[in-house]
Parts: sequence; structure tokens; C-alpha cells
Amino acid sequence: MVSLKKRLAYSSNQIGVNLLWQAFNTVAVFFYVTHLHVSATLISAGLIVYGIINAFLNLIAGHISDRTNLRMGRRIPYIVFGGLPLVVLFYLLFHPLVHSREALLYYFLIVTLLFDLCYTFVALNIGALFPEMYPSAKERSSVVALQQFFGIVGLILGVALSKSLGQSVGWSAMAILFAAITVITIYVSLYGSFENPAYRKTSLRLREAVRETFRNKQFVYYVLASLFIQLTTTMFVTDSSFYSQYVVRLSPLQSSLFLGSMFIVAIPLSFVWSRISLKTANIHGTMLATVLFGLISIAFYFDRTSIAVILTGTCLGVGIAGFLVMMNLLLAEVIDNDARTTGKRREGMYYGMNGFIVRIGMSLQYAIMGIFFWWTGFQSTRPVPTGRTILGFRLLMGGLPLLLLMIAFLFLMMYRHDWKKGGDSRPSAPHPNSLILPDSTSPSLVETTSEGV
Repeated sequence: MVSLKKRLAYSSNQIGVNLLWQAFNTVAVFFYVTHLHVSATLISAGLIVYGIINAFLNLIAGHISDRTNLRMGRRIPYIVFGGLPLVVLFYLLFHPLVHSREALLYYFLIVTLLFDLCYTFVALNIGALFPEMYPSAKERSSVVALQQFFGIVGLILGVALSKSLGQSVGWSAMAILFAAITVITIYVSLYGSFENPAYRKTSLRLREAVRETFRNKQFVYYVLASLFIQLTTTMFVTDSSFYSQYVVRLSPLQSSLFLGSMFIVAIPLSFVWSRISLKTANIHGTMLATVLFGLISIAFYFDRTSIAVILTGTCLGVGIAGFLVMMNLLLAEVIDNDARTTGKRREGMYYGMNGFIVRIGMSLQYAIMGIFFWWTGFQSTRPVPTGRTILGFRLLMGGLPLLLLMIAFLFLMMYRHDWKKGGDSRPSAPHPNSLILPDSTSPSLVETTSEGV
């Protein structure tokens, strides 16, 4: 059993990794559109192309990770050498080195691509270690609760405070503060991380690896459900800044309470969901979280006061906590099933493929937003939003999530059907060639996150 001290250290980088990603999703587009007055339609179009390119980079990054065989390990080197460039690029996003609107558009897209590339290599390899380090259901439920505790702290800082800090102390100062927190937590977490040299076998070639991955029906169903769940949560985070600015206007303090209360509630509930995962199948817990999030989100269409918005956000914390815990456990379950079939640990390919599908979803997100900006005639320079703009934001927050999650629920039902045919696939005895857990005293480094909420 890995010591509590190392489990805490291992889980701590969830603060920094979630902090940067959620801050980026929450205010990057808002900052460039509202404060720097870059065309919202052009940014959306550029991010569609960027999302497609980055999707393939996720896939390649996962394959490269699986095939890496260095003395330091196959996952850890990317975290060690990628952490510092990651935080520098985050700072440069909010401290642009150019000034004209046209130059700012290209600057934003280039720096975003580089930032996301570094994030992919760091976060993917962090995530790839989780199933390897903790193969049993009991260990995973314990560690994933710690991960989500730290992760939700990062979410609160990134989602609830990024906008208010940027508007009060300045966007560059906010970026420096968040970058410092991230770099500290990433390197502290290396104390509690380790790899098993037994897993460093020759991996499959890229074409064969992709084919084997998509032959896993459970993964196909999981990743398609994940696509719509991640699309829902990332759109919610991005749209919330506009919703609180143009629909139900919130002060900086109220904005922090709106998003902060959601994640504060999710902290204790992540331990509840962890206990639920021991009492029922992971797929059933994921389906429950999907239903709860979809139904609660409808309230945003009808909310008219700041108190109502804050209360709805607080209730949404129930579903958020469920996604954070259950989606991690479900993907680990899928990877274990693959290891029993192929005799190889291929976390990199699975996390990379998951990232590939999610990034395609990001392109879909920006396409939806681009259509919205075009349909409503949204202009950040207009002092009073039109009725169509307000209606559009209400639909984005209080209608679209339910539709997307209904689709996700259908894929989860397919997963459940396949899972029931194959029996209970929770982690059990190790495969003789693949599921070997290193001794808890093994020297080393790293942790886990999944990309998105």
C-alpha cells in the first residue's frame, strides 16, 4: 500500500493542472474578445482549425508516450521537462506581445496551440500513470477522491477567480499567480509518483495501436459519451463568463460565488461519489451524474436574479463531482480490460485517443459558439445586448447541456449493455504480463488528471 504522504503528494498536481486548464477555458476567449476586441467570429473559426490539429497531436503524444523507454521512465520525463514551458506559455497568453487586432488574432492562436501542446504532454502522462500505479478498486476509489479534492481546489481557483482576479489585479498578474501555483504543485507531486520498469515493453505500431483501441467496444462507447460530457462542461465554463456579463449581470464577487459554490459543494461530494463507486458499478454512477447535471442545468434558462444563478450553480456541484470521480474510474476500467486482452499497458494511447476525441469536441464547441455569435449579431462593443443575444446565451446554458447529455446517456447505455454481457469488469487480479504494481517504495515521480471538466 502506497503511503498517505505519497498519495497526497501524487494527487497535489491536480491543483495546478486543473487551475491552468479551467482558467484558459473560462477567460481566454472572453479576454481576447471583450477586453482586446478581437473578432469573436474569427477567433471561433481559428479555434475550430486549432482543435482539429491538436486532436491529432493528442493521439500522437499518447503513442509516443507508450513507446518511450528512458531510464527516467516513459511517462515522467514529459512531466519533468514540460512543466516549466507550460506555465510560461500560459503567462504569455494573458500578456500579449503584440497590439493590433489582426496580430492579436494570430498571436492568440499560435500561443494557444503551443500551450495546449505542452498541456497535452504533461496532463496525458500524468493521467496515464493512474491505472498503472493503483490497480485495485479500493486503491483507486481512495486516490481518485484525493485527486478530485485537489482538482476541485484548482477548479475553484481557475473557474471562479480567474475572471474576478483578471478584472481587479490585472490579467498578467493573474497569470503569474496561477503559473506559480501550477509549477509548484507539478514538481511537488513528483515525490509521490513512480513507474514500473516491467511495463516498458515494445508497444504496438501506431496503425495497429489505433486499430486495437477501436476494437475495444467499451472504449468506443466511453469516448463518445465522454465527448458529449466534456463538450457540455467546457461550454458551460466558457459560456458562464458571457452569461454573467450579459444575461444575469453578476458583480466580480457574485461571479466568484456562482462558480466557487459549485466546486466547494463538489469537494465533500467527491468523497460521497467515491463511496458510491464501491457500492455500485462505475457505469451506473456515471449515468446518475449525467442525469443530475442535465436536469439541474435547465434552471439557467429561467433564472432572473443573481441569487437564483448562484443557487443553481451550487446544485450543479452534485453532477460536477460525479463526473470528476466516475469518468476517471470508468476510463481506468476500460484500460484494465484492454490490458487483460492484449497483455500490454497502453494508457498513453487510451488517454491520447480520449484527448483526440475531446479536442474534436472542442472544435465542435467553437463551431457552436461561432454560429451563435453570427446568429445573434453579438458585438462586445455594444453596451446593451440584444434580446436575441440574451436568448442565445440562455439556450447555451439552460437548453443545450440537456440535449448533449441525452446523447451521452445513450452511449453510456450502450456501454452498460456491453459491460453486462462481459460481466463485472472492475479491477481484479493482475494479468501475468501487464498488471504488475510497483512496490510502494519504488523510487520516483508523477500523478494523474483527465482533460476537461
